[in-house]
Amino acid sequence: MTIQSFASSRFFLLKRVPFFLFAISLLLTACDQQESTVDRNRAVDLQGHRGARGDRPENTLPAFLYCMEQKMTTLELDTVVTRDKQLIVYHDTNLNGKLCLDANGNPAESIPIKNLSVEELKTYDCGSLVNEDFPDMKTVPGTRLSTLNEVFKLAKNFENQHNIKPRFLYNIELKFAENHSQQEVDEAARLMVKAIEDADLTEYVTVQCFVMEMLPAVRKLNPNLKLSALFQPTIPQGIRLMIGFKANSDEILQKAIKAGANVISPYYLYIKPDFVKASHAANLEVLPWVVNDADKMTKMMNLNVDGIITDYPKLLFETYQDWKSSSL
Repeated sequence: MTIQSFASSRFFLLKRVPFFLFAISLLLTACDQQESTVDRNRAVDLQGHRGARGDRPENTLPAFLYCMEQKMTTLELDTVVTRDKQLIVYHDTNLNGKLCLDANGNPAESIPIKNLSVEELKTYDCGSLVNEDFPDMKTVPGTRLSTLNEVFKLAKNFENQHNIKPRFLYNIELKFAENHSQQEVDEAARLMVKAIEDADLTEYVTVQCFVMEMLPAVRKLNPNLKLSALFQPTIPQGIRLMIGFKANSDEILQKAIKAGANVISPYYLYIKPDFVKASHAANLEVLPWVVNDADKMTKMMNLNVDGIITDYPKLLFETYQDWKSSSL
């Protein structure tokens, strides 16, 4: 079970912990929303998670197209190194049979991405299945996986066709299996930096990772790239955060600083006034994930986060517009 599977509702607390803890949770939530100054004229970076995971097949060109159509600032995506040393846009380090079908229409076997070439990966249909966590998403049968360069080309064509200015930004994660080596980290960093530089997108890209040693590896190759440190709580830490305590908030802040990050990007439960203020004091932008509820989006913006990652781009854009207009 992941943090997201139980953190979506406070009903979990009513079922699992004493009522007085739930009462404390509500009290502390109210306190969280008390921010002394809210600047509704500031820009908030609106990011479509895996393109638009709640609306289209995740990490596919149709998802990124929908993300751009919904006026997001940034395309958020994941990449994995293939056998032929390219960056394929995919979240898991193994093929996921719940998301992709093989050439015979059967659920894909759990094969490591690093053992497959781009040509082999493109034989899979990753648009016909509905993600069980997002039953209302629209399928796009026959959708193939894409390389990072193909995403760059899609966005550039969209910008040219629709005269988009300023250009879209990218928040690109590098994914690794648990037993990854430093050699794999260094190789992925090299491939990522080359892809970004070849596309002349250094000033438009943030490279993000849960693996902290990735950030200095990228920084060494291109000091001008923006770097984001990702953090997810364990289940016990998530419970502490849900009932209003800090859990390991100070620890992840120090890890992000040590890794040389420009952005700290934690699961949204970490976002509390003191955490945002401490992060900003350390010159770190704050980018919570994944926020899929309008009330939570508004709360995040009231707490002065610098951006929000969501599975529902349309909802985020509409909520942002409502939030901005509420100051008029």
